[in-house]
Amino acid sequence: MPVVAIVLGASLWFLGTAGHRASPAALATTAVAPSQPARHAARPGAPDAGSGQDSPGAGHSLEFDASFPGSRLNTSLWSTCYPWMDRRSGCTNFGNPEYQWYLPSQDRVSGGVLRLVAKRSPTAGRTRHGAAAEYGCRSGMITTYPSLRFKYGYIQVVARIPASPGLWPALWLAAANFRWPPEIDMMEKWGTTDDFSVFFHPAGTDHVPAMRSRLSPGWHAFSLSWTKSHLAWYVDGRKILTVRQRIPHQRMYFIADLAEAEYPKTTAECSGTMLIRSVKVWKN
Repeated sequence: MPVVAIVLGASLWFLGTAGHRASPAALATTAVAPSQPARHAARPGAPDAGSGQDSPGAGHSLEFDASFPGSRLNTSLWSTCYPWMDRRSGCTNFGNPEYQWYLPSQDRVSGGVLRLVAKRSPTAGRTRHGAAAEYGCRSGMITTYPSLRFKYGYIQVVARIPASPGLWPALWLAAANFRWPPEIDMMEKWGTTDDFSVFFHPAGTDHVPAMRSRLSPGWHAFSLSWTKSHLAWYVDGRKILTVRQRIPHQRMYFIADLAEAEYPKTTAECSGTMLIRSVKVWKN
């Protein structure tokens, strides 16, 4: 029996714009349950579940294929902060109850993997208005804004998601014109729960389609199919949500971040790492 539940809330992302709550009717008509439970394990002798074996199929061409060789982040492909802030001195999302300051030093590459590292440590940052401020947590993020802003396609991210107190890892798409909504959340997870969620914040309505399901430890492939007529979310090749209304028709860019949703008071909080093996985008 599939492990699926409807979510009646959504995150508050992007430039401080207020979030939205969805009606049960809106969610029920757009959510598509997977044919199998969303908790997956690797087959004996096969690559683990997030090895990236799913793909968009025929008629698509690979436009963006980013892995993480060497020991440094390729800054011609990736930025370490939101496009409207100075990535050298760091940044945060001022519109959310977040307690981290993103720094380039928390984006670490080794062994073919990018590590976004959250650490509980007093960190100098600034407020929305530019005044000096201290944050209780430092962490990492990346965006494709310097190299990729796309409209329609199939995006796949192979990642290992942490389960730590207070952490809020996310994989999502934001509008390239910096206006909100729309926003497409490929994956969000909160704290130590085994659940993860996907969300769609469409323009022109307060109804937020969303789906919650279970996530086993280990590597997973999180994918999104975006066409003129639909959005479809997949985990390890299995569809978990489809939306066919208010589809965005504008360029967007990819963000991966490891936020801290609670003020870190103990050493267990703001402590964890999100691993990313690859990010690929196909166009049709």
